[in-house]
Amino acid sequence: MNILLEKYIDLYNEMKKNDKNCIPLCAAETYISEFVKQPLNSEFEGKYYFFKNNKIEELKDLITLACNRLFHSKYANAESLSGINCFTVCVMSLLKSGQKVLLSTPEQGGHASMPVILDTLNIQYDSIPYNFDKYQIDYTSLNKMCATGNYSFIILCQSDLITVPDLNKIDLPSNMGIIYDATQTLGLICGKCIPNPLDYPNVILLGGTHKTLPAVACGLIMTNNDLYIEQLKSNITPNYLRDIQPNHMACLLLSLIEQIEYGVEYQHTTIALANMLAKKLEKYGFNIAKISDEVYTMTHQIFLLMTKKETDFFYNQALDYNISLNQKHKKLFSEDGIRLGTQQIARYNWEEQDIDELAKLLFLIKHKGSLNEIKTIRKKLIDKKIPHFTYNEIIIE
Repeated sequence: MNILLEKYIDLYNEMKKNDKNCIPLCAAETYISEFVKQPLNSEFEGKYYFFKNNKIEELKDLITLACNRLFHSKYANAESLSGINCFTVCVMSLLKSGQKVLLSTPEQGGHASMPVILDTLNIQYDSIPYNFDKYQIDYTSLNKMCATGNYSFIILCQSDLITVPDLNKIDLPSNMGIIYDATQTLGLICGKCIPNPLDYPNVILLGGTHKTLPAVACGLIMTNNDLYIEQLKSNITPNYLRDIQPNHMACLLLSLIEQIEYGVEYQHTTIALANMLAKKLEKYGFNIAKISDEVYTMTHQIFLLMTKKETDFFYNQALDYNISLNQKHKKLFSEDGIRLGTQQIARYNWEEQDIDELAKLLFLIKHKGSLNEIKTIRKKLIDKKIPHFTYNEIIIE
């Protein structure tokens, strides 16, 4: 056998084993059902965009219909391959060099790539005013900045968030727009857990489709604004994208169909488990960020606040026990902490007794608990990684 093939097979088998035995608490990954993954091995793969018989226009129309059903969008574009890719082509389509925007910066949870992209495109930006104590935008200060007329768009792009922007509190001038990157929260929006930004004027809703929206990697851009629709249609293809991935688009369509059927229950389960886990961890002595006396998060994310030394130790312990999560070193976490996500364990429909075990497991790894007890709890939880909220019997050949 070819040596490279042998190495790939070994690599793939090791990855499968690691995935099977992982406790998945990374807020940036999710379970993708076998139903949704079917088009990855379909005749859509590699098809040329401009050849009519490849049925790509019809596929795009179905995605538009599904997005209208879930997000109430008039326009939907799923031609880009990732969240960053769709953000970049969107900004290139709507903004010109020298224009100025307001941006969610990395310290307040904004995606670290966005300033780099804007700098590269010569688009100036100022930070959106933010209240770190409340984990929320300072709307009074933001509205004063909007009223100056100096800015073309507000760009909301938080990767770390336990609250979501309240667009009802933004006094948006009619000649100003909002680019709302909901990569982390697209699923929560279509599941009616948090407000839909497209219910407001002058909004472009976009994001990657592989976090709370459980699809394969794809970028999704939606809006109801006719001017933005015209600019996006005339620029994205063929100016910025040509070789699209229709197999990924077909997977996205199946994920949207899956969410139409199961999304409301699944997404509400995600947030319920996040708050349940946070409460149980607090009882174990963890310092958990909260947005009110009774509520820890409006999203799938939980913030564990720690010292840098504690954060580094806990993160390395988690790696050793194959628990996926994220360490953070920024002001939003009072400088240091851990980000957990519950979107994948919610897909397994874990119950309160399972969350009890999970909280105890995290406590034990934080405090160098009994190895045998850790292994016992891990096995119990791994055995309960059984997918829910999906079509189990539909095979598309």
